[in-house]
Amino acid sequence: MPTDITKKLKMNKLILIGFAVSILRAGNAQETEIGNKLILGGSINFITQKNTYPLSSLSINFGTGGIYSNSTNDTKNTSFAITPYFGKEINPNLIAGLRLNYKIGRYKAKDIYLFGQSNPIELVRNSNQFGIGIFTRHIINPNNKLCFFIQPYIEYNLLNEEEIQNSNVTQKEIVNYFELGAGLGISYNINNKLRATLTTGGLNYVNGKWEIKDTDTKKYFSSLETNLNLTTIFFGLEIRI
Repeated sequence: MPTDITKKLKMNKLILIGFAVSILRAGNAQETEIGNKLILGGSINFITQKNTYPLSSLSINFGTGGIYSNSTNDTKNTSFAITPYFGKEINPNLIAGLRLNYKIGRYKAKDIYLFGQSNPIELVRNSNQFGIGIFTRHIINPNNKLCFFIQPYIEYNLLNEEEIQNSNVTQKEIVNYFELGAGLGISYNINNKLRATLTTGGLNYVNGKWEIKDTDTKKYFSSLETNLNLTTIFFGLEIRI
């Protein structure tokens, strides 16, 4: 099984390289016709949730491999993400580019009862993630001030997470994965150089590996899903230069 997943990861890398080469070729082919219209942009997402899980609910904790229950109204989940990108207008309907993303998150809950333990603990999970990928933006109505678009992308991500119980780090996890997907978006042309954007999730496929640091525990995973939720809504600005 791990051998098959490794082959898939290598194939995803080849797809990423091939996609990048095709974007560069398309850009060079159109440059003499439409000129050097470049895009610099960025978008952000911030979420804070209190009492993520209802009173006395049960949740699966994949980090510890057990079931825990939360018997208080004192949980908090916070995340922040920023996605800067650089692109080029191939034609009025198409933009292609490179993007980065950085995400940090923190989940905290008090009075968690882990399976097999009689005393409650304070559980904290800190995470940070870095990703790099390429995208194309297909604009449906480019001649309007308010435009709608579809944005396919392929991206590689590295996620690090640590679990803390009662102020003691109990384990560290590493996840690396490829993500292939397509999102939806709206842009508003404020003027000829400045544009506001709103992007959301859509459909994505994920393939990668999860492991607990300094142990032999490793898991290979893949999923295909829709991801329209608050964590995939990004507000941004971009400049045409």
